[in-house]
Amino acid sequence: MVEYELARGFGMHFRDYSTVQIVQHCLQQGREGEYWDFKQEWHKKIQDLLKDIICFANTVHDKKCYIIFGISDDLKIVGMTEPRRKQADIIDALSNLWFAGDVSPKISVETVMINGVKLDVLVVDNIERTPVYLNRDYGAMKRGCIYARVQDRNTPNNGNADMETIENLWKKRMGLTKPPYEYIIDRLQNREEWSDYDGDFYNIYKPEYRIHNYQDDEQDTLAAEFYAYTQVNTSVFYSCIDIIANNTVLDTYQIVHLDGGRLHIPVPEWGFIDKKEGYNGHYSYKFYLSDSPRYELLKFMYSSENPEQKMAYNYFAQVVLLFDSKAEQNEFKKYVFSHLNQLENFISVDAKVYNTSDLRGTEKRVVQERLKTGAALNKMLLQWRKLNATSRRSD
Repeated sequence: MVEYELARGFGMHFRDYSTVQIVQHCLQQGREGEYWDFKQEWHKKIQDLLKDIICFANTVHDKKCYIIFGISDDLKIVGMTEPRRKQADIIDALSNLWFAGDVSPKISVETVMINGVKLDVLVVDNIERTPVYLNRDYGAMKRGCIYARVQDRNTPNNGNADMETIENLWKKRMGLTKPPYEYIIDRLQNREEWSDYDGDFYNIYKPEYRIHNYQDDEQDTLAAEFYAYTQVNTSVFYSCIDIIANNTVLDTYQIVHLDGGRLHIPVPEWGFIDKKEGYNGHYSYKFYLSDSPRYELLKFMYSSENPEQKMAYNYFAQVVLLFDSKAEQNEFKKYVFSHLNQLENFISVDAKVYNTSDLRGTEKRVVQERLKTGAALNKMLLQWRKLNATSRRSD
């Protein structure tokens, strides 16, 4: 089922899958592509590796790119026999180059196991401020030349990207290649671009892009969710936000106002982890994905410089999970399911007193169980990340 989903249009959703799944998908294509390249061994010359990284940084799309090491020319998983390169050494080499405007590629290196064979995957992050190019010659690369990745080919050392590609890279820098919704979410990171007018926001450079906050009568009857009981003031109310471009509503988010209205954030999503066979139901929790529009909106609305907001958010974050990506969430759920005894133990020993004195009966029991589950899952998430970090260092 996973392979079918990936094959249908994986390129638009790389962030939703693990690195192993990404490598498997790329191999299934039977070729190299705009997002990925195969190498049997690491580059012998660091200059050649940096050139490939710069080419992948200069792509018009908004996705990460992958150089996968340990794959033969006939696309077999064979592993590596020659010396491998470390992430720190590559980052150091990039830092010694003279990039125009100090805009340089961002990379990471991950080691994965597929069919018992160790592969290295160099990830080139998406960059908005394209094109990336040098102010000084380096190796065979010339200053001022723009090297890019187009389909499955890199610009030659003695050449330059074609005019259409260069033009599109400059458009990407200016946000002209994004559809309106993606543009709005992207610009939320620049709070100074948004002007507040009567509770609404509009982009000062594109006033037709707006964030409209309003009350909805249907929201008035909603009960507080469990995380409200981490607050000093457990009263809540709800509203809605519309993301608008040219008077067209592109998306709507429910907003929860916590701690008596001191903290205003998008309602987190529900997640579930099945209990062991023989038990009924599941453990439920609330979460955000840090690479999602919902979380970008949260960062836009929340100010850590406001002491009251910060205190309310810190209480809230004790029982609500924040994942780096959908892929991380999926891998963590597998870990929890294989360590349910540990989760149950964390829940049972949680002695924290939550502000649930106004609740009674079943409602109180359910709220307390969800509060303890959220706190326990956050402990396990921290533990799991430390285990993964240790494992990566050992590779």
